[in-house]
Amino acid sequence: MSAKIVIEYYLEKFQTMGNMSTDISFDCLPFLYAQEPDYNMKGCKVSKSYYDKSGREAVRIIYEKILGDFTFEETTYNNIFLGMGKSIHYYDWAGEIAYTKKLQPYYFSLQPVFVGDGTETISGFSSQKQRKILKEERYSADEWLNAQNPKLYAMLYAKYGVIYQAYLRTGYKDELINAFDSETDPAILTVFNNQVFGMEPMTVKELIILNLQ
Repeated sequence: MSAKIVIEYYLEKFQTMGNMSTDISFDCLPFLYAQEPDYNMKGCKVSKSYYDKSGREAVRIIYEKILGDFTFEETTYNNIFLGMGKSIHYYDWAGEIAYTKKLQPYYFSLQPVFVGDGTETISGFSSQKQRKILKEERYSADEWLNAQNPKLYAMLYAKYGVIYQAYLRTGYKDELINAFDSETDPAILTVFNNQVFGMEPMTVKELIILNLQ
């Protein structure tokens, strides 16, 4: 019994059409329920799991960004957000991954983003879908910071509200980081220099900047 894959057992038990080699809509399977997706502190969706009614994990979907080289007009640019990847872990009764299915990747239709200084200098590449994903991640990271430390969050908004809101809307972080680096208020500097519990020796300031896109 321990080698049996959980979802295979239920598909057979309820005589449900489908197998692990075909696409299955897990939300439509009455013998499974979904758990709220997991997000990391940068706002990226990491995984989503489905459980049977006893609470046993049956399926975990893993989400990952595809980063790599992108060639435009015979010039290659590095570390570009190209698309999204997804894989599915199927668990057995012992709670071990019995099988992993890697799904077809989703690639963006990227277009150049220019510096805007009157030249044709390219600062990056984006698409409508990519911009939507990144914006959702920024606001998710914003919510995470508020939930983790409401006092720090309130202080940031009181001091950097306009600049921070501009970052959330656009994703451009340079002005916000410059404001952090030029801060002179002793009270704020004390907070910035505090170490993050459980992440020592990382400071609060380093954590905030780390979570920016």
